[in-house]
Amino acid sequence: MTAPDPDKDLDAWISEHLARPEVAARMHDELLATLHADRNQPPEPPPATTMPMPEFPRFGVARYRCPRGCGWSHDEPTDPGPSALIPPADPRELGAMLTLNAEARSLAYQARVEAAIARHYAETHPGASP
Repeated sequence: MTAPDPDKDLDAWISEHLARPEVAARMHDELLATLHADRNQPPEPPPATTMPMPEFPRFGVARYRCPRGCGWSHDEPTDPGPSALIPPADPRELGAMLTLNAEARSLAYQARVEAAIARHYAETHPGASP
């Protein structure tokens, strides 16, 4: 017994299901409704953070000032330098690896700034929250 030809099976399925105008129109309408529903969803809110908006006094540095206006600030380098990347065995995984690395670096940056602000509040503004 021979295996069925996938191309002929696909052609038969297309002619049976998609070639009929009523089926094609219904599938088209369902697809459009799904696309519009996805577009109309509000974007995910950013995660909560205690980081104020930075200033950029000079190239390569972001300055975070105390939100209470006491004059304190924390300078953080905007580029920590190259990261140690080990290329994946599968080149198709390179994009995912780069994304994960960038997310980890971003979270580490945010953690450093938030820790500096928390230390400042503990020392200078005890009992207050950032």
